[in-house]
Amino acid sequence: SLMKVREFDPKHYLVMATKQGLIKRTSLDAYKNIRKTGLIAISLAEGDELSYVHLTDGEQQLLVATQNGMAIRFAETDVRPLGRSAMGVKAIRLREGDCIVGMEIIKEGDSVVTVTDKGQGRRTLASEYPLQSRHGLGKINYKVSDVKGQVCGIKVVSEKDDLILISTDGVIIRIAVAD
Repeated sequence: SLMKVREFDPKHYLVMATKQGLIKRTSLDAYKNIRKTGLIAISLAEGDELSYVHLTDGEQQLLVATQNGMAIRFAETDVRPLGRSAMGVKAIRLREGDCIVGMEIIKEGDSVVTVTDKGQGRRTLASEYPLQSRHGLGKINYKVSDVKGQVCGIKVVSEKDDLILISTDGVIIRIAVAD
C-alpha cells in the first residue's frame, strides 16, 4: 500500500489485514523514524501475506469480506493498538479454504460493491451489514456458486462514483454506481 502522510500524528493509525484473517492497528507515530533498511510493519505467519492497509483516525468502522462470500462489520476500537512487530488479532473466523479479499472503511449512507471472479456483482447498502464484534464468522455477503464464482473484491462507493473493472485479459469496463 502507498499512503500519503503529512505528519505522524499519534491519534491516527495504520490498520492492516492479512489474507488469513488477522487485523492489526498501530499508531502512526510508530513509523516516523524509518531507517534506510526499512521498518517491520507487521509479523506474518508462514504462508500469510499482508493484503490491505488503511490510514484511520481511530474511530472508523471496518468491513472485512472473504472469498467464500462472508463479511463482518466491526468498530476499529475492537482492535487494540499493537506494536510494529506484532502479528495482530483475528478479524474474522475463516472456514477452511477461505481467505480475506477486501477490507474497507464503511460509513452509513455508503454502499458496498461486491464483485466475483466470474464477472458477477452487486451493490448493497452499508446499513445492511450489522455492526458486530470482531472475530465472528460474519454474515453472508454474497452467495457464491460455480455459476456466480467466488468473491474477488469489495469496494465502498457512493452514488456519484464510477467503477472501473479490469479483467485478467485486460478488458476495462466503466460503470456508474447509480446504474
